[in-house]
Amino acid sequence: MIGVDRIAGRPEIARRMGADIVIDSSREDPVQEILRLTGGRGVDVAIEALGIQDTFEACLRVLRPGGALSSLGVYSSDLKIPLAAFAAGLGDHKIVTTLCPGGKERMRRLMAVIEAGRLDLGAMVTQRFTLDDIEKAYDLFAHQRDGVLKVAITP
Repeated sequence: MIGVDRIAGRPEIARRMGADIVIDSSREDPVQEILRLTGGRGVDVAIEALGIQDTFEACLRVLRPGGALSSLGVYSSDLKIPLAAFAAGLGDHKIVTTLCPGGKERMRRLMAVIEAGRLDLGAMVTQRFTLDDIEKAYDLFAHQRDGVLKVAITP
């Protein structure tokens, strides 16, 4: 599994969560590096979780023929599918969009996995706040300060 990030501290967390390789996109072009690592073949699945046009395009560019792009990001403007990155429609690419997790059933299943101890997401929670301090938590997360990855809010 290949991860891509540019925020200090996150590559180590990505490795702890299962990434074999983490590319620092502030230092190198992730598309070129992923294509180099895969011998030019590309990846089976790319996940775009930022909701940014550039990362969406980068994910398309690293897909192998027949690969799938899972787009979880929430976009704030029109999303464009560039012809070249989409292999002119000949790459047999699949684009899947969804909100994650979506609906009560998905949330129930996710909580059951966590409760059973099958998935430890503790490394992702970097700060904790009480409900009274939720505005501070949102501000910290929105401005990506103090090495924040995810915040936990408790009543």
